[in-house]
Amino acid sequence: MSEALMREVQHLTRAARMLAVVGAAAKLRSAGKVDAAIQEQIERGARMVLGDAAADLQMSDGATILTMIGMALAEAGELFRDPARTAGWQVQAPELLQVMGRASSHAFDRIFALAETRPLLRDALAGTFLDVGTGVGGIALRAADACPELRIDAIDIWEPALRLAAENIAASLHADRIRLRNLDVTALEPELRYTLAWLPTMFMNRAVVEAATARIAAATRSGGWLVAALYTTPDDPFGGIMASLRTLRGGGEITDPMELRELLRADGYVDVEVEVAPLATFVFGRRG
Repeated sequence: MSEALMREVQHLTRAARMLAVVGAAAKLRSAGKVDAAIQEQIERGARMVLGDAAADLQMSDGATILTMIGMALAEAGELFRDPARTAGWQVQAPELLQVMGRASSHAFDRIFALAETRPLLRDALAGTFLDVGTGVGGIALRAADACPELRIDAIDIWEPALRLAAENIAASLHADRIRLRNLDVTALEPELRYTLAWLPTMFMNRAVVEAATARIAAATRSGGWLVAALYTTPDDPFGGIMASLRTLRGGGEITDPMELRELLRADGYVDVEVEVAPLATFVFGRRG
């Protein structure tokens, strides 16, 4: 092994540990009894990594920091453990599913923020919300928290996630407003039920996305909204590779938001918009 390669690998392994120690320091804020000597070393390590920003760690939104770090470490670990696995959603580890669920729940915060400047979308938050690919129920639970008048249909076909979703929903204050079902979106009943729907296209091949948007349109009331998401491809070349890997390993195919925009228009959605954010791009429109 060359010295140059060894230096680069050592640098990267150090970076991984640095991220872990920052996450550990954030977790310790809500921990119970902790070994004082271990805690001191973790906090010293975090201060070394963050410098002046270490003080901000104590005042920041710990949940957001932990979600970001947990997602990065979980995704990296899964890629390292099984780089040769076939494409498609295959995550079974409960801890990883829960981490991903917490991360995905922020998608509803974005929808809620979009509704603040779009009265017609705001009206949809008092109807019935279809959460496609609910996973462990992260988005459904966040929606129920944010919108007390909203009823939610949460559907998925991945049993390991559905078992956790059932537990998470039962333990919440919103079990009476969330209907959890093992249902493929391509088999969605064509009843005019929904005022808002969420579709994470990054986990679906093109044919499934096309069938899903048509099925959702047939089950959405006039004036109802569809918010479809795909991973954002950043300008950073390495970030672009990771976004592509994320889509391919998740079972997705569509990476161009313009393609998704045309699909929504073809299914009768109007006023279709595209909103780009660092992790996910939203393509959303209103049923005409």
